[in-house]
Amino acid sequence: MRTMEIPPFPRKIENVDLNTLLTARLSQTTVMWPAQAIPLLGYMCYPNDAAEREALLPTILRWPQASEDMPPTVPKELRRIQHDWLRVADIFHLHRDLVEGQHQARRGGPSIGKAITLVEANAKSRGTRAATLWSDWSTYKDVAHLVTAASLISAEARTRYRAKPPGPNGLTFNQFIPFQMAMLMPDLVLAVGIELERLGLSVVAHARTEPALDPETLWRIPEGINVAPIAPPLRKIRPQDVVVLNNRRAGNRGKANASKTTLVSG
Repeated sequence: MRTMEIPPFPRKIENVDLNTLLTARLSQTTVMWPAQAIPLLGYMCYPNDAAEREALLPTILRWPQASEDMPPTVPKELRRIQHDWLRVADIFHLHRDLVEGQHQARRGGPSIGKAITLVEANAKSRGTRAATLWSDWSTYKDVAHLVTAASLISAEARTRYRAKPPGPNGLTFNQFIPFQMAMLMPDLVLAVGIELERLGLSVVAHARTEPALDPETLWRIPEGINVAPIAPPLRKIRPQDVVVLNNRRAGNRGKANASKTTLVSG
């Protein structure tokens, strides 16, 4: 079992007013909780490469000192990393929808493989084939609860502030990205992540012996971090998605090598 080394917040963060929190944090670029945000982003970017995490830290450490005259340096490979995060978020959020909706009970229950089937079927971008999705899941599955939380918060910010940014000195629409959400709102990312971690570890599909997230390798959120969990909203699986799953060939079920999101109500 692995637990992230992230210090607790100095006071308990609970009963969050989401609208107030988003407006306050996104209307400026001050990093309120760097001691939590910086290690959180290290785990999210490089969950299984301690050397890369260590190399990333100086770049993230400079981020809070950025200014209009000296904008922050974009961490190496950030665009690709976040593109992969969004795929993983699609997979894990769809898996949650399948679980909460009690879908596919007669076909072995919900699974990551079925969520990947739906992401592939609904994808509009090139390169979103099952093999690529399995590769992304393999890379980031041990922080899937965190990258999903950050991606959902980013999507919520884009929905709320598409027409008008929350403040003249804050982020622009194009800056509403998962990396920035984790930097400016690590408390909210961890709050949503706690609930997603619980789901990923506790739900075992029918005819399966393991939960969606690996209990041995998952990067767990520390107990006593002083953040109360927040559940993402439940989405209903569409009828056309049920058809996709019912037509899923048995020979492709669960094979890793076989040849979009909104958040959060408090």
